[in-house]
Amino acid sequence: MVLNESLDKKIIPIAGGKGGVGKSVLSVNIALSLAISDKRTILIDLDLGGANLHTVLGMKNTNPGIASFLQDKDRSFKSLILDTPFKNLQFIPGDTLSYGMADITEKQKKEILFEIQDLDADYIIMDLGAGSSFNTIDFFLVSNSGLIITTPQAGSVMNSYTFLKNLTIRFLQKAFASNKNMEAYLKKNIKRMLPGTNLTLAHLLHEIGLEEPETRDKALAYLEVLQPKVILNMMEEEEDFQMAMNLSSLVKKDLLIELECLGAILYDKGINDSLHNRHPFLLEYQDSLTAQQIFRIGQKIAQSRNFPELPLDYSEYKDSFELTQIETENDFEIYRQIKQSEDQASLPEGYDLEQLMEIIEKQHEKIQELQQTVKMMSLGQKGGPGSMFNF
Repeated sequence: MVLNESLDKKIIPIAGGKGGVGKSVLSVNIALSLAISDKRTILIDLDLGGANLHTVLGMKNTNPGIASFLQDKDRSFKSLILDTPFKNLQFIPGDTLSYGMADITEKQKKEILFEIQDLDADYIIMDLGAGSSFNTIDFFLVSNSGLIITTPQAGSVMNSYTFLKNLTIRFLQKAFASNKNMEAYLKKNIKRMLPGTNLTLAHLLHEIGLEEPETRDKALAYLEVLQPKVILNMMEEEEDFQMAMNLSSLVKKDLLIELECLGAILYDKGINDSLHNRHPFLLEYQDSLTAQQIFRIGQKIAQSRNFPELPLDYSEYKDSFELTQIETENDFEIYRQIKQSEDQASLPEGYDLEQLMEIIEKQHEKIQELQQTVKMMSLGQKGGPGSMFNF
């Protein structure tokens, strides 16, 4: 496992406990936000068997990808790297049309992981398959700071919890592969962690500690290495953010890992329009509130020299969830101001146009003020970055 905080090159896998949570869209747009920030970024489509990042990028599926590398021993992994239409952003496709890509072997997986760690970039963004297969989890474990995408729906949040549960168990199994007693204990007892039993990883480690306290302490030290981040996507109500906080509490209590929040994003129908137009949302709808939220997430990553440590001002808030809650409250205030302006702009004929323009101007000033406040709080700085689209 790569410890991102100790390296200049950051490898960031992006996963989702289920499909349909916006994982691929966010992978592309977060990678693009880093490229816009003048970071050399490589985006890799590792949703093997369902690769589609080329469509989100607006590129044709005509180039060799990861399947070609696995099937042709004379082809180098670096030869798969494509330039995109966007400065600082390169792309490695996944070959969605190749047979059997969803079921690669352990040897092939290790070969891909080895090659990824040898790439030259500031950031490597990996879009993984949905769900909790061993292949997806092992790709996620290439570094200690992957991103989990979830929506506020209960099913999506619980699938994210399942992903993190499988992740921690798989991580400990690999960490204790040379400890036969611990390996056998985990293999035997994880079967007891069935729905409805209320038996958690925390309970298992407590049991181990009664017999082997040193082994338990070592396991807890290993778990501290994991620093996953969650992004709550497709919010429609301000209260939706509570679901992310619930997930964090459950993960801390049951799995003994600290989940941080990288941001929350409002639902935007422009996402579907951008997919239809085959043009990245961040560029096509750059003035939208949702685009600003995605770019803010990218800035948190880009501004962190020691990512996954976030560039947060803890004199203002206690943790990343409190910050994101503040951001969310401000974002919904902006959203309400925008909606109010739109509603007033559609008032029937006869309404005082001069009064309307005065209201809109005041609201525009308020929106700009709130956006600057959010930017400052996110980055812990007195001033935000310049225009997000200065290439």
